[in-house]
Amino acid sequence: MRNLLRAAGRAVGSGRFLTPWSIAASLPLSLTVMAPTGDGVDPLTALAATGATWLCFGAALAVVAALERWSRTRRARAAIVISGIVACATLRPVVQDGWLHLSGLPLPPTDQLPFRIATNIVVWAVVLSILAVLESSLRSLRRANALLRSVAQELARAKQDAQVFATDAGHLIDRARATLDAAIIDLEPTSAGVRRLGSEQIREWSHRLAELSEAKGAAGPRSADDALADDSIPVARPARRRLPFRVPPPGMVTLVYAACLFPYAARTQTPLDLLIGIAALAAGGVLADLLPRRRTITRIPHRASWVFALLSLAVGVALAALAVVQGVTPLLAAVSAIAYVGFALAAASCAGVLHSLRREQHRLSSAVSAAQDLARAGTRPTREGLRAAADLLHAEAQGACIVFALAHPTPAIDEVQLLQDDLAAVVRRLPDAFTTAPGPSAHVSLTSLFDTWAHVIDLRIDIDEAARAALQHAPWVARDCYDVIAEGLLNSAKHASERRAAVSLHRVTTGAGPRLRVRVSSAGAAAPGARLRASSRMQELGARLIRIPDGVTLEASFALSSVPAVVSAEHRVRTRTPQP
Repeated sequence: MRNLLRAAGRAVGSGRFLTPWSIAASLPLSLTVMAPTGDGVDPLTALAATGATWLCFGAALAVVAALERWSRTRRARAAIVISGIVACATLRPVVQDGWLHLSGLPLPPTDQLPFRIATNIVVWAVVLSILAVLESSLRSLRRANALLRSVAQELARAKQDAQVFATDAGHLIDRARATLDAAIIDLEPTSAGVRRLGSEQIREWSHRLAELSEAKGAAGPRSADDALADDSIPVARPARRRLPFRVPPPGMVTLVYAACLFPYAARTQTPLDLLIGIAALAAGGVLADLLPRRRTITRIPHRASWVFALLSLAVGVALAALAVVQGVTPLLAAVSAIAYVGFALAAASCAGVLHSLRREQHRLSSAVSAAQDLARAGTRPTREGLRAAADLLHAEAQGACIVFALAHPTPAIDEVQLLQDDLAAVVRRLPDAFTTAPGPSAHVSLTSLFDTWAHVIDLRIDIDEAARAALQHAPWVARDCYDVIAEGLLNSAKHASERRAAVSLHRVTTGAGPRLRVRVSSAGAAAPGARLRASSRMQELGARLIRIPDGVTLEASFALSSVPAVVSAEHRVRTRTPQP
């Protein structure tokens, strides 16, 4: 229920609360539930007046929708929508009485007008909110699917992009070597010439290599909410498929039906008939809400939805039959069945769309994270090589020029030639520095990290052989694991209730390929609202805090291969959580 209320709240200020679908859907409701009733009023006879009332009501909603689109702020849009719907619903019974009077039909008693206005406000607020939730959720769902397709394309191109990046980087290294070789040969044999070579050409190429190494790794993580809020993403139309359908929250259909039809029943039925109707509605609602949720039914896909739909139809027919028994004309009694079944289908559609949207958002988050991990892993060796080449030029070539200029204010020719030979040797090492850049040694440092912490806390370590092999063959992943473990042990020492912790490293197989999962568990309950800082290194690595029965776990997982797949990297399987 809370999810539906939140979705309605978001839709109010979205700028698309009222759409042509809202106006179109108001027609059948105006001709059935909201049609004029009373002594001497036949709904068929009043059809012309009802149609004219709907035209006025639809035109007023169109004006509110135009003002909603025109407004620029969310608060202003919400104010326009709420005040506009209240105004339209308030004036609707007045306009309807006017058309009834022009048609020569009897009017409802004047003292019922405030009661009818309140009823219109409740009914139209509920119905238009349901329609807005459906429209907004379906639009977000289409955007999520479009984003998933674009992420799939990016994943498919990630390996090719990494190869292109490596090729471009290799060409840049060759250009740097050729340009600097020529500059060294043409070096002016003076202290000023050596300074210019170091501070201009060598320094420029060092910066160019370093900037290229950062270019492919500068993009920050993007969340599913940010992606779905990006209006630059085209809203692609998905292939035709059935509207998502899911059993709505318990009691929702009963509450909506009662809010919409109780006012009419209260003024047309005797107290005894009204109590009987309320009891029948409650019993039918309980049956329709609880029976589809039985385990024997939910085991089979889509059976719960079908059972709910059939039970809703049965409850609607039973309510209509009860109304006929109580003396209501069959035509008016049919409104009960139409209203109940309609509200049930609308609520089930809302619940289904919201569930599909949450599922797609989860898939999108996993896909975006996988795309970023894949791109970062694919280009990381090249970036490390560029950084190593830039550091070589900066530390050895540029440094040699500065030291030489300080030590030789007026250098001799043979001294300059020796410097040229040393600089040429450094430049010749650029390709080797690029192709054989040493990776981080975190897999070696983990041993010393464990030894250090084992002296101050009771530390349990669980690393399987596959994880050990992964640490040796994926040094950059090992460095990230080192950061997570170090942070987890530090937090354990600062916040845990007991001086003990457990570290586990396991290689796991997922739909997105093999991953290395690291967990650091510590004793003690987490503080209420405890979470990772948005700008922290752990948040950047995709780590998360998980509450376990006796403490807290800091967990992260890292991709070990570059096999593209738009599949969630996390599966809901039962795994043994290491206990500290």
